[in-house]
Amino acid sequence: MPTSTRSTWQGPSTRIVVTELRAAYWGLKPVLAAHPGAPVEVRLDSLDALGYLHAWRSGSTRMPAGYDTRLRSQGRMPTLIELQMLAEYTPNLTFVHEKAHVGNPLNEAADSLAKLGLRVIHGKVPVSEIPRLVPLWAVGALDDYRRSRR
Repeated sequence: MPTSTRSTWQGPSTRIVVTELRAAYWGLKPVLAAHPGAPVEVRLDSLDALGYLHAWRSGSTRMPAGYDTRLRSQGRMPTLIELQMLAEYTPNLTFVHEKAHVGNPLNEAADSLAKLGLRVIHGKVPVSEIPRLVPLWAVGALDDYRRSRR
């Protein structure tokens, strides 16, 4: 019996893990492009997502239940396949757990940006505001983070 690359979602927690991993990929991609070969530390508050990244680092190809690994339109690789390959084959890339909701400025900013994304999806914030708001929040979070480490 052939195995399928697609199965049914196992529930909201699986969707959350996939979303966390996609966010890690989209955040990591420009950093690696801007700093090739430099050490990069990815901090996640999701232990489930972190588990996949550590497994992929060790050569695992296991994906979250229901994640479709078939090529996307125009032959593009699925995001999590690309992230799996980055995790396995990018030297100087580490993944660390960041405890959530304890006042870490970067983690709080990430949560705020996720909420902004939801507001855009639900039509409460115009898409045109993202290029203005995201850099403001990111700079503010970095400033807060730097102050907290002094």
